[in-house]
Amino acid sequence: MAGQDFYQVVSTGRMLHAKKPESVTSAVAELFSIPEAQARRLLLKGWVIKDRLSSAQAVEYRTGLHKIGLRVEVCPAGKFDNQRLIAKIKVAQRRKAKAIQKEGSKNTAAVDGATESLSPAMKNIDSRRSKASVRPKTTTKTEPLFSDIKTPVTSMGWRALLGLLPALVIPAVFICAAALCLYGAGLAFWQIPAAVWQGELSGGIVFAGLGGATFCIFLLLLLAFPYFYFPRDTRARSAEISLEHPESKDVFALFKQLSSATGLPKIHTIIIRPDARVFSMPRFSEVMRQELPLHLGLASVASLDGRGTLALVARGLGIYQGKLNGLLAWLVLDGVRRLEQMQWALENERSVLSSTGEPGLLKPLHQILVTCGHFLLPLIERLENLHRAVTRGSAQYLESRADLWAADLIGSAAFAEFAENWHRLVHADLVVAETSREAAAVGQCFENIPAAVAWTGENLDEETRKAIELAMGQASDPWDIFEAADLQRIEAVQQRSLSARMQREICLRTLFADFPRLARDISVISCAPDCQVVENRRLLCASREAEEAQQVLAVYFNRLPPLTLLPLRRPASPEMQAMGLQASIDWLRGKLIELRELREQRESRRTQMVTVQLGAALIRAKVRIQPQDYLLTSVNLATAQEVAAVKRSEFEEVEQQLQHIYAVFYQRLCLAVVAMPARERQQARTLLSHLAAYDVLASHLERLAGYSVSLTLFAHRLSQDLAERELVQKYLALSARELDATFATVESSELLKAQGLDSALCIKAKREPLQQLPQRHQEALAVVGTADARCKYASAVIMEHYQIQLSALLQCCLRREEQLELSPLRLLQAV
Repeated sequence: MAGQDFYQVVSTGRMLHAKKPESVTSAVAELFSIPEAQARRLLLKGWVIKDRLSSAQAVEYRTGLHKIGLRVEVCPAGKFDNQRLIAKIKVAQRRKAKAIQKEGSKNTAAVDGATESLSPAMKNIDSRRSKASVRPKTTTKTEPLFSDIKTPVTSMGWRALLGLLPALVIPAVFICAAALCLYGAGLAFWQIPAAVWQGELSGGIVFAGLGGATFCIFLLLLLAFPYFYFPRDTRARSAEISLEHPESKDVFALFKQLSSATGLPKIHTIIIRPDARVFSMPRFSEVMRQELPLHLGLASVASLDGRGTLALVARGLGIYQGKLNGLLAWLVLDGVRRLEQMQWALENERSVLSSTGEPGLLKPLHQILVTCGHFLLPLIERLENLHRAVTRGSAQYLESRADLWAADLIGSAAFAEFAENWHRLVHADLVVAETSREAAAVGQCFENIPAAVAWTGENLDEETRKAIELAMGQASDPWDIFEAADLQRIEAVQQRSLSARMQREICLRTLFADFPRLARDISVISCAPDCQVVENRRLLCASREAEEAQQVLAVYFNRLPPLTLLPLRRPASPEMQAMGLQASIDWLRGKLIELRELREQRESRRTQMVTVQLGAALIRAKVRIQPQDYLLTSVNLATAQEVAAVKRSEFEEVEQQLQHIYAVFYQRLCLAVVAMPARERQQARTLLSHLAAYDVLASHLERLAGYSVSLTLFAHRLSQDLAERELVQKYLALSARELDATFATVESSELLKAQGLDSALCIKAKREPLQQLPQRHQEALAVVGTADARCKYASAVIMEHYQIQLSALLQCCLRREEQLELSPLRLLQAV
């Protein structure tokens, strides 16, 4: 994030997969001291939580919010605007309310405490579902499935013609650039034979001719050729394989029948993927022949009914239906795709000489192209903005036509429900993709990605569903063919009152020869070769024991459990030790506000301490830095070390205060154990001895947390030339050594092994040899991210097992306190 002045922290509308929405909402409400109704709004995609932050503050906010379970992104300040988002939602809701009133139906507003009532279109979905109590009989055959009604999606040739000229602007720019470069190269080279013909050949003319031609060819390779070369060959795609016709002839027959009945382009190849995306990315010749390849995400087949999947297929094909409209779509959509992938290639050190990043003998020229390409990035961004500006009308026209093709199959009345399911599918696909990346960092992958997406979509909690419904109020990007329909698009389709062409339901999964096997095979192909295939539930579900433990901890510590191991020692002060059980609870009740503040300070002070320490280490290593990025005022080493010492003392002071308060919690625990009957007291002391076994891991957890923060900072500030290579390699080695020491400590303890901690660590954060930092920036980032994830996973596994043991003991203590009729710490409802 270096190079930017201010940043904003924006909610992605998603949560960590192991977190409950209720706990996340409560934690957010506590963190910001706001009502829970307002905290739920922070789950809305694109909502600005905090604006105009420095780089260090943005990292702190993101780290803190991720810890409570809310996923956020850091963006340049001012990129998103809450008021604009609220306005869009309100406008869409008012528009829909008017349409519903015209039809004579009543709608009920559900206000969430901030802006908004839920969309009437969303509320009508449940009523439509209840009316459809009798589903048509499902068929697995491909007899005539579509009616012969006239296609209602008319081809507006004049509209496509008007859009062609603006769509040609950017291609014309690159074609002209290529022509000028070729003309310049030819003109410069022609000087040599012309001089020979005239008898005036000299060394200067030869040098000038060859130099000019070389320069023009260099400009051609740098400016023009990437636009035509990168889209097909550079950016790595998801795992894809072509579906063989003999294995799934019924699928091919169904799509052939779809094309014949509707007039959509024919499908000549079906390419299956593990994710939920259904689209076509044809070449120019395929558009002109009206024979397209179809990329079919098996997750959509597993998650949606047959109507929904076929509606997505119809959308993907309908964008390119008709030669004139297909040409317009190819220019509009492929133009954005080419510019985006050209930008990606230059950012990731690719050139036309090496699309894979391995230049070989042409490495010097490749490096020059890459270096010069960095200066082209602002120009490419401006060209993309220009393309979007001149083709906005055409993109919206194509988007509306695609929606109408989907509605042609399922009918306008069912389009709102289809759009809601589509949004949930996109959300589930994103959750599984992110979980898959996290798992890959520790050498694991899903056994069946389509099944994982289907399970995630079916098990969305109510809060997430509401957030998705609110996110539907945001206008979609017309150039992004993967974005689900927003409320405005739903309304436009419903106004057309299209009848459903599909006469009955169909199950697409049964048309494949062996769909489960195909889903597993494509999932295995998509994972890295060194990843271990594990069951879906291991990656998607938190254990029931861990969830129950969190509930007990929330009650005992009043939602303020210790951030690390509970100190198993009573307060040092004799006066504090003399307090009874009720007096200890009363004392803790008066410290809750202070405890909450200290917990927040501890995490921020740790981040500040590690940031300053990294800055000092970089200065010592003679790496050029921006001092403000590391909370420093100068690049003087002595000053940096002095600031680091101050930050460490601040952190230790906060840590000492926290330990003092949690020592009273331990005293409360001990007093409750003493007050138990003999049999229960013996069981409690056994549980206490199990907790004591974790004390040997306290120092390891502290160091792992520090290395994790350091690696996170490296991942965000790693320079393109890897000037800090030696220091990063040092931290990689330290983190790997600490992980090995943690594993060894666990394996040397019989109590910890009996609790299954060693096997859990092997699954979640398995041992790996130390990796050398690669030479390329993106590959280096991947290695740093993997090391960071391993540290976090190891700490999380240890804390999960520890909290399960702790909660078993605390449950006994809470039961004894209730029997003694003691005044509780505080009612949870009062927090």
